[in-house]
Amino acid sequence: MDKKAFYISEYIKLKELNNGQKPLAKQFLRHCSIQTRKLEEVFGGNAYTKLQQECGDNPNKLLMQRTPMVQILDQYGELVRKFQGLPVTGDWTQAGFKPSADSINKVHNLKWSDFPAFFIKEYFDKPQWKDVIEIIKKSSAFLSPKKSSKTFNELTETIRDWTPDRKRIIEEGYKIELRNYLENYFNLEEEVGESNPDLLINKKYPVEIKKDPTQSEYDRLLGQMIRHNKLFGSAIAVVTNVSSEDRFRKFQKLFIEIHTKLDMTAELIIK
Repeated sequence: MDKKAFYISEYIKLKELNNGQKPLAKQFLRHCSIQTRKLEEVFGGNAYTKLQQECGDNPNKLLMQRTPMVQILDQYGELVRKFQGLPVTGDWTQAGFKPSADSINKVHNLKWSDFPAFFIKEYFDKPQWKDVIEIIKKSSAFLSPKKSSKTFNELTETIRDWTPDRKRIIEEGYKIELRNYLENYFNLEEEVGESNPDLLINKKYPVEIKKDPTQSEYDRLLGQMIRHNKLFGSAIAVVTNVSSEDRFRKFQKLFIEIHTKLDMTAELIIK
C-alpha cells in the first residue's frame, strides 16, 4: 500500500472510531504518529484539507483566500522597524496580523525563518525599506552560509520544521520529543563529550534545549554555546515555551553580538 492509500485508509478508520464524525487534523496526526510535513510530502500544501477531499468529506477548514505577499512583507517590515530586530511569531500574533505564521508557510510556502532573506530579496530596491533591510542584515550576520556546513544548515532547517506536540511541563519532555524527531534524520547521542550537550548530532553538532529560561538560565545558555563552539565549531540553541518575548529578544540580540564578535557559527531557534 502506498502512502497516499495508507493515509486515506487510516482517515476512514479514525472516522469510524469517531462514530462517523470527521476527525480533526491534530487527531489524525496523533493517530498516525506523524508530523504535518509527512502528510505534506504526499499531498502538498493544505495537506489535511486535500486528504479529507480525497475521502469524500468537506474539509474542516476552508481553503483561505491568499493574502497578497506584498501585504505580508509590509507587515513583517513594520515589526522589524518597531523592534529594531528580527521579530518572532509571537510578535506577529500580538500585532493581529493575518494570516498566521503557520498559514503563511502552508499557503505561500514561506517559513518564518526564511523571512529575513526573502524580505531583502523582494525589497532591496525600495528606499522606504532601506532602514529595515539594514536592521535585518545586522541581525542575521552571525550565521554565515560560507562558514556553516551543509549538514549544519540541514539540521537547523529540520529543527525549524519541528513542532512540539503540546506544551510540556518540564524541559525533559521537549528534549525527548526533539530527540525522537531528529533520530529519523541524523545519528544522535545524549550528554556526551567534554561540553556535555543535551544532544550531539552526527558526533559533531551540539544542541541545547531550554524551556522558558529565566535570565540566569539565558546567561548559562550563552556560556554553554560558546563552550560547545570552541569544541565542535558550531552550536544550536532551541528555546521553547517562551513566556517573556522581551527577555527572549534581549537574549537574541546579545546572542548575535557575542557570536559575531567571536566569529562563531551558531543558531538560535524559538519554538
